[in-house]
Amino acid sequence: MSKSIRDRVAEALDAKIISATDLSKISGVSHSVIVNLKRRPASSTSTENGERLRAALDALDSGASCIAVQPERVEIGEVGPEGYPLVQVYDLRASAGDGAVVDAEDVRCTLAFPPDYLRRITSTNPANLTIISVKGDSMEPTLSDDDIVMLDMSKTSLGYEGLFVIRIYDVLHVKRLSHSRPGHVMVISDNRDRYPPREYSVDEVEVVGKVLWAGGKI
Repeated sequence: MSKSIRDRVAEALDAKIISATDLSKISGVSHSVIVNLKRRPASSTSTENGERLRAALDALDSGASCIAVQPERVEIGEVGPEGYPLVQVYDLRASAGDGAVVDAEDVRCTLAFPPDYLRRITSTNPANLTIISVKGDSMEPTLSDDDIVMLDMSKTSLGYEGLFVIRIYDVLHVKRLSHSRPGHVMVISDNRDRYPPREYSVDEVEVVGKVLWAGGKI
């Protein structure tokens, strides 16, 4: 019989194969959900969270964790390693705090990822992927100031829950989205002690892309 996601998470954390913080970063599942899965034998989570945790743990088992992989920086105009998809890195920050107005969207460089590695993260075309920086502490401990996140720009529906980069009144944020009352969406920070959840009309929130991957500063 295959192990449950809760059992796999608990075993990985107990064996110190990965920390709850790093597992949260590579899976996109909130730190609190992961900690609850470890601490509470009867706990469960959503199907989407389960799939993301399973993919992250499978990558760890195969020795291809997101934390371990170091994509190669390729400057604009240079040619990357043969067969390696290039993901553009923008001079753009999504606020994990009180918000920052978007004022620059120029491409800084590209990152070359091993093709097998990208396929473990997503089935989307690499052309749909973009990397930007995170600013602020509202998504601690999942995301820290100056972390980078990879977005799937084809995922722009407000019908899904999860970790997204969104635009509210021309201000870019990285937040969790959750269903709310009809016509509204709940925007959630992981650092809830400092940044409580806020509800917005769906007309006020534009989804830029879904967060698939996080890494340290370039």
